[in-house]
Amino acid sequence: MKLNELKPNPNRVKASKRIGRGPGSGFGKTSGKGHKGLKSRSGGRVRIGFEGGQMPLQKRVPKFGFSSRKNRFTEQIRLSTLVNSGITEISISSLIEADLIKNSTKQVKVFLDTDNCTKMNLKGIRTTGSVKKLIEESGGTVEA
Repeated sequence: MKLNELKPNPNRVKASKRIGRGPGSGFGKTSGKGHKGLKSRSGGRVRIGFEGGQMPLQKRVPKFGFSSRKNRFTEQIRLSTLVNSGITEISISSLIEADLIKNSTKQVKVFLDTDNCTKMNLKGIRTTGSVKKLIEESGGTVEA
């Protein structure tokens, strides 16, 4: 037996139901669609979610949640991340170059997660009060 001598399995493809081919076929006249009504007509389907004029479930259920557009371009960063990065002059552009924040970021806020801090200068970056105090104690500056 060779590959070119193999014959296809005759049962692999099922013949499709041929409707509307006369009374002898068993699917003539109404072609299995019954009499009249929306489902018997061409294109006769109801859109998804339609409940016959009743208020749909999607509109009945209370909505909740909120997605702020401002948060899409705002990021938080830990003080320990800045200390470990080794950058002394920190701005949004330097954080993007260091791959610490996304390119689309417009605002950054630094929050405290460590007690030790090196001297660093922040420009155009917001901080919490405790971070600002720690950076200024170590000899750095914070410009919002």
